[in-house]
Amino acid sequence: MTVRRDDKEPARYRPDLVIGREELFADARAQLARGGSVLLHGPAGIGKSTVLRALAAENAAATSRVLRCSATESESHLPFLALADLFGLVLDEVAPRLPAAQRTALESALTGRGESTLQRDGLALRLAVLSTLRALSAEGPVLVVADDLQWLDPASAELLGFAARRLGDSPVRMLCAVRTEGEEYDRHLRACPPDTLAVRLGPFSRTEVSALLDHRGYTSLSRSTVRDIHRTSGGNPLFALELGRALAESPARPRPGEPLPVPTSLRALVLSRLEMLSDEARRTLLVASAGARPTLALLHAAGRDNAEAETAQATSLGLLVTDPEDPALRFTHPLISAALYAEAPAQERRAAHTALSTAASDPIERARHLA
Repeated sequence: MTVRRDDKEPARYRPDLVIGREELFADARAQLARGGSVLLHGPAGIGKSTVLRALAAENAAATSRVLRCSATESESHLPFLALADLFGLVLDEVAPRLPAAQRTALESALTGRGESTLQRDGLALRLAVLSTLRALSAEGPVLVVADDLQWLDPASAELLGFAARRLGDSPVRMLCAVRTEGEEYDRHLRACPPDTLAVRLGPFSRTEVSALLDHRGYTSLSRSTVRDIHRTSGGNPLFALELGRALAESPARPRPGEPLPVPTSLRALVLSRLEMLSDEARRTLLVASAGARPTLALLHAAGRDNAEAETAQATSLGLLVTDPEDPALRFTHPLISAALYAEAPAQERRAAHTALSTAASDPIERARHLA
């Protein structure tokens, strides 16, 4: 999609509403002001799209043309789809300025007429994308905004990367966001210019989560509830907001010590991974989720005889992390533990607490499990 400089972004993306991201926002703003490009990266829900939209809105006034694409997983198999989003509305304008071979290859790729492929028309397509960006930037600065870069179809990613590495002094900047779940972001830089600044978005502090909840209208939450939301969300702003919404809509608040209600929208993010566990491994993780500081020794004392093999399975699926110097088992994200507990039938939760009431060595923890 192409946006002219006089088009306006919705007010909800104003930079002053990017809570908790002031420093990195300033770094990204300065990079774009220098004519450089920015790649925002971090896990799902961490706020990449919010920051991307705010930066794009702020830079639109100083840009002659904004080209946008936002990929989705379900459409990532469609070749040239992102390229069509970026260039579809400018094709008629730019095509007459392209050499015949480039024009034919690009028109075939963007319109679906013909059988254009990277294998058959590779050089012509690559040069056509480069020529198109140069032609547009000859009229003024161009900003390419690409969200969810991880779902970009491979053909579009290859073509953009080819052009980005050869733009030189052309006034073309790229502002991209990509989801990274513990993986390196380096491979996604191949679709960006060489001078791209990679900016990682980390979790919110408790104070920032509180400010975010207040801004969204969840002002009646107690300080202890905000603390629990921060702990369960792991500082992830989307998760925190969903937990806040679930609490606001719930007729009864959880009692002290009870886990927060996990809304269906968040359970879906982790349940697909939990479904890969065996039934016994899932029961072992349920016991771990109910424990205050679960260890293999505690799980054995609670009757989980194959705890080593079952926690190893969970670790291989990215659900648990272990530290040789710390016997405690940790879920890779607190939400995994919360969703596992919330999804378990009441009978299984009671069985887990019953087992822990005899296995735990701390009298206060035993009393909590008995209760």
